[in-house]
Amino acid sequence: MVRALVLLALGGEGPAGQAPSRVLCARFFGTPPPAGDPPADPARERLRRQEQIAVVARQVTTQCLLWCSLPHSSSPLPLPTDPISFQSTPYGVFQLPPGDPFPERVTVTWIQVMALALALVCEPQENLTLAELTLRRLAACFLTSLRLLDPEANALLHPDAADGLLERLLPHGEMLFLNEGFIQGMDREMGIKRSR
Repeated sequence: MVRALVLLALGGEGPAGQAPSRVLCARFFGTPPPAGDPPADPARERLRRQEQIAVVARQVTTQCLLWCSLPHSSSPLPLPTDPISFQSTPYGVFQLPPGDPFPERVTVTWIQVMALALALVCEPQENLTLAELTLRRLAACFLTSLRLLDPEANALLHPDAADGLLERLLPHGEMLFLNEGFIQGMDREMGIKRSR
């Protein structure tokens, strides 16, 4: 089960050092608290979720910067031509211990495509291979349908498109085993052209 998804624009080097990363899209998944529990204060819950997203965004930014500082990444990676593959894009996994910001241990998987990073916050026992495949598929769909690499594009202006993608590829936070026919049909609906 996926607890949350975070899409961020990575900060770049500037004259004053590292510019901050910017969260473009964040979604939480999960079940509401049981009926007997007292309702949570909406303002406090919103603040807690913002803190959780901020911690994940900082950790993903750090992981991406570390990956880029390794010797194998001296030249920038070209944008993948096949939206399914994304095999050469930086990918990683890390865990956050129980406590702040999440009450229990979580596993975070992330992928970086140029100046964008996408992360899934998963339960610790989650299938990491399926998480990686889901992440690569989501990255391809987000880049194409939200036109995130266009300079004028802004994911914040496309919440309905983002919600539609997540509803199909990550319904209620459940990762799906997708067969090739389903993926091809979805690509046709979204206008994604695949290389052969």
